[in-house]
Amino acid sequence: MPEVEIGGRFGRLYGWLDWPARLVGLNLLWVLGVLAGLVVGGLGPSTQALYVLERDYLLGRSPRMWRDFWSAWRANLVSSQPALGVPLLTVWVLVFYLLAARGTPVVYGLAVVLFLYLATLMQLPAVLAHMDLSPTQAWRATMEVAWRHPVATLGVALLVAVLVVGAWFTTPAALPLLVPSLPVLLATLAARRGLPPLAEN
Repeated sequence: MPEVEIGGRFGRLYGWLDWPARLVGLNLLWVLGVLAGLVVGGLGPSTQALYVLERDYLLGRSPRMWRDFWSAWRANLVSSQPALGVPLLTVWVLVFYLLAARGTPVVYGLAVVLFLYLATLMQLPAVLAHMDLSPTQAWRATMEVAWRHPVATLGVALLVAVLVVGAWFTTPAALPLLVPSLPVLLATLAARRGLPPLAEN
């Protein structure tokens, strides 16, 4: 049977209706990728592969979820360790100091630092997915991309925090299905505003 293409408003609506199932599938792949890398070694390539696929979906491409995820995972297994794995592990260091500072005035400053760091870090894989950069160059580009539009960067970070906290207290079972795939989608949308057009080709 020939495929029926739906255009106009209904086409866009059906396109967005695909996203919930797509996010769940990507999230399950991310979990498998993290486990395949024995957690520490799998965080970087799994997160990078997640951003690559969501970037492709947003650009109107039709990636094959399972095959392209693992292709991106393998391609970024080594390069993502210094570029992305180390920054992701740094989050846990900041969380440790935040917990250690509980009950002291320092905790508020650390909380702000952690939030700003996470807001920036959310866009780092999007930059890596769009451009071939060294870890140092990627961080410089991410700082420029993220804070060229500070309202969008902070808005996405706040929205993600609200969604995660809200889901934690209302439907915690949804968290393993939509995190980190939903935050990745929001971060990718925010990062695209600051990326050069040629980076999306």
